[in-house]
Amino acid sequence: MKKFSVLMVLLFLILGIYGGRTTPPLFDIDKELDSFKKSEVTEEEKEKYNDMEFYLITGGPGSLVWENFGHSAILFTSPDSFPIAYDWGIFTFDDSFFVNFAFGRLYYEAWATYGEYRIESLISDDRSVTALKLELDENQKKNLLSFLMYSTKEENKTYLYDYFRDNCATRPRDIYSWLTDGEFEEKLKSTPSEETLRETVERHLSLSTFPVAWTISYLLGPDTDKEETKWEACFLPSTLNECMKDYQECEDEIIYSSFGRKPVPEKWSLKIRSFLMGLALIAISLLPITRKRWIERCSDIILGIIYLFFGVLSLVLLFFMLFTIHNVTKGNINCLIISPLCLISSFLHFASLSKKRKNRALLFNSGAMLVLAFILLTLRLIIPSFIQDSYAVFIPAIMLYASEVFASYKSMKNK
Repeated sequence: MKKFSVLMVLLFLILGIYGGRTTPPLFDIDKELDSFKKSEVTEEEKEKYNDMEFYLITGGPGSLVWENFGHSAILFTSPDSFPIAYDWGIFTFDDSFFVNFAFGRLYYEAWATYGEYRIESLISDDRSVTALKLELDENQKKNLLSFLMYSTKEENKTYLYDYFRDNCATRPRDIYSWLTDGEFEEKLKSTPSEETLRETVERHLSLSTFPVAWTISYLLGPDTDKEETKWEACFLPSTLNECMKDYQECEDEIIYSSFGRKPVPEKWSLKIRSFLMGLALIAISLLPITRKRWIERCSDIILGIIYLFFGVLSLVLLFFMLFTIHNVTKGNINCLIISPLCLISSFLHFASLSKKRKNRALLFNSGAMLVLAFILLTLRLIIPSFIQDSYAVFIPAIMLYASEVFASYKSMKNK
């Protein structure tokens, strides 16, 4: 058991380092925009394009996890046409969706749909909606409409969605920057963001449940902890809206305000809630020291399930790191803090439901995980750039492993 645990630790360390390689994007909108030829309006076209208007439509958070971050679209209006919404957030749950998702192949599509219907669908879900008029000249309007029509053609509409680099907000961001000849990007890249991508994600996941927020934070790698600029922060629709308002020095129009949804908090700490999670794990793991057999059994069942979840989650993370194009998980040291060694603890707890409790094996396995977690935490404190912000994972893991070591040692001593 000891040799096996040591070998497993070394294997996970090697795999964690190997899993740090990222995959380049398969669909690059910058290349599309660079190759798309701009044109100028003729005298005959001036009136036509002058009457056109474009708006950035921003939808607030919704109920589902992927809706917690809001939504962006570009609305086209013209006296000669009904309003059209150009939307890059379309995906379908077909037979291949879950297999593609597992490997990071998030194939999304750009659709042109009836604008009023798209807005009404957000309102019917009690999601706030704002419209920001894009201040564009006739040439910019012509090029924008041409590219939007090009993007929604059957042969061009599919792209590889990326949580932070290529989504329903970054596409309008990149297109708008292209229209401004890069001025918008230059301004945003010179302005630092007020929080990391991880902090932004955690704040918005507060609209969901703590287990969901904690699990997603566990899966996020070090790229989400880098110091970012407003440009990167515009993966979030509401941030894009604010940045474009600031750039144009204008205000947006509130089409609908949600009245039943909890707002996204300005500050929200996953670490505090992880500490409370750790306290609960300590209480459960210390139950065996009561020396009452039925209490020991209850503790072993609960801990067996918890360790099983942790172990499976770590295997999922390793799979994402090594065999998929989920770049956001690459180089994630969390697979060492809560590692597949948890599966050994899960097995030992379920095995302890028999007559004899596996205290010695639990002591060693928990001790090995505790030492490894402490080493990684020390490295994080000494060299913050070496390891990502994993305090929300460190806190409950160390609390659990330490209490397991204490409970196993105490039980052995009492017997």
